[in-house]
Amino acid sequence: MDQPPTSLYEGLFLLSQQAVADLNGAIEHLREIFSRAKAEVLVMKKWGERRLAYEIKGQKRGVYILVYFNAQHDQLAHIERDCNLSEIVLRELVLRAEHIGETELELAKKDADLSLEVKLRSDLSNPVTAAASEAKPEAASPQPAQAAPVEAES
Repeated sequence: MDQPPTSLYEGLFLLSQQAVADLNGAIEHLREIFSRAKAEVLVMKKWGERRLAYEIKGQKRGVYILVYFNAQHDQLAHIERDCNLSEIVLRELVLRAEHIGETELELAKKDADLSLEVKLRSDLSNPVTAAASEAKPEAASPQPAQAAPVEAES
C-alpha cells in the first residue's frame, strides 16, 4: 500500500516551567512524541518564556517551543493525544505550514540551536559549576561621602 503523503506542519507547544528546569528531558519528551507519530522534526527552537495571562494547570509561567515538522495528516491526532496526556505539555497548537518557504525554513534552522541553552541550564543546575560562578568577587561599591557635622555659632 502507498504511504499517505507528508506535509509540513508548524507546532507551538507550551511547556510548564518546572518541566523545563530539565530542558534536555523536556526536549527529549517532545522528540519522543514526534517519533511515535512517525514525524520528521526539521526545526525545534525555544520561542520564549512568558508569564501566562491565566493559570493553566496551576502554572503561572510557561516556555513556548516552536517546531517545524513533516508528518502524515492522520498522525496529527496521535500527536495531539500524546500532548494532552503529557504532564509536561500544557497546551499545543499544530497548523499546516503552507506559508513557510524554503528560505524561511533555512533561517529558522540557523536560530534553532537548543544545545547551547541545554548546556547553560545544566551548568546552572550543577551545584559545583553554579557555586563557582556565584563566588566571583564583587567590586567594592564606593560609599557616599558623609558631610562633616557643622557646629552652630552662638
